[in-house]
Amino acid sequence: MRGEAGIEAGSPESLSRRLAGGDPAAPRELVERHRAELFRYSRALLGGPEAAEDAVQEAFSRAFAALGGYPEERIESLSLRPWLYRITLNVVRNVWREGDRERSVPEIAPSPGGARDEAREESWMDALDALAKLPERQRVAVALRYLEDLPYAGVAAATGWPENTCKTLVRRGIGRLGTLLADEAGPDQAR
Repeated sequence: MRGEAGIEAGSPESLSRRLAGGDPAAPRELVERHRAELFRYSRALLGGPEAAEDAVQEAFSRAFAALGGYPEERIESLSLRPWLYRITLNVVRNVWREGDRERSVPEIAPSPGGARDEAREESWMDALDALAKLPERQRVAVALRYLEDLPYAGVAAATGWPENTCKTLVRRGIGRLGTLLADEAGPDQAR
């Protein structure tokens, strides 16, 4: 289905234009389109589902408040996905600053796959635990690049850092993750 100016109805450009034009269905579509990925991102940075859900809700609240104050031209020109990641990152940073960085262990439903799935889940939990030990900038860059599958240009847009800085942070973060995971798997680590 094509909307005004021949833009596909489900495209990001169309959503920006619809938000700018005051379409009452556009805010709901914005939330439906981005909530799950922002939740995954927040959960990777904050650890628990409750904190992540609160962060995403706060991020959307801030996004809608900002949209209400922007002129129509600015809304139309927004790259919504990186803009929402940046808002979410700012909310997460505020949580960290407030000292509400309590780590909870994510609940994982038992899977019918047996020991293989349990080992995979344990590896995933180890990787998330190691991610939490990275310096903030590396953790943010790695989470955006690999957990949210953003290209480096998207990581740069979401964080406001130069693209080459993002590449360096991801490279160093991945290297540090490898070291942390290798140390954890070492024979002198008691489990």
